[in-house]
Amino acid sequence: MSVRKAVYFGVGVGAGAVLLLSLGWGLQHAALSSPQLLGRPAPHLAIQELNGAHIDVSEERGRPVVLNFWASWCGPCVSEQPVLAAGSVRNRQVEFIGAAMQDSYGGVSSFEKDHPHPYPAGLIVEGTYQSYGVFGPPVTVFIDAQGLVAATFSGPLDGQTLDHYLGLITT
Repeated sequence: MSVRKAVYFGVGVGAGAVLLLSLGWGLQHAALSSPQLLGRPAPHLAIQELNGAHIDVSEERGRPVVLNFWASWCGPCVSEQPVLAAGSVRNRQVEFIGAAMQDSYGGVSSFEKDHPHPYPAGLIVEGTYQSYGVFGPPVTVFIDAQGLVAATFSGPLDGQTLDHYLGLITT
């Protein structure tokens, strides 16, 4: 093999490795799914729990909020639910809210029975998931105590990632 071919091969392998590492990091840390929201007030959104309680995200100003967009038919939503439940227990100063999107009352009801958790969740009854730049679940939005969007994360959360983003809104 000539020196020129060896150099091209080395550069190609190096560029490929950088690309794969970048892609892997991006898939694992799918932050900034809605960069247009960062630093801006969280859009109006309210949910209605199965018991009829109405939760308005904007009424939580004064305390940080973790707003999770989910659906009963979403497999990754099921896998991240225990992480969110544990996070809400460990972080009582943070309001966790589950906003069911593209779902039905029956789907939400079944999900809630099969996957109980300590934070309020229900169907969106005011505002839209699209106003948060969400196209499909799961997406989690981290809102600081002033009501400003600090970060968004697309995909299922693990404990370490949740703790990282909680650090952005609880310090």
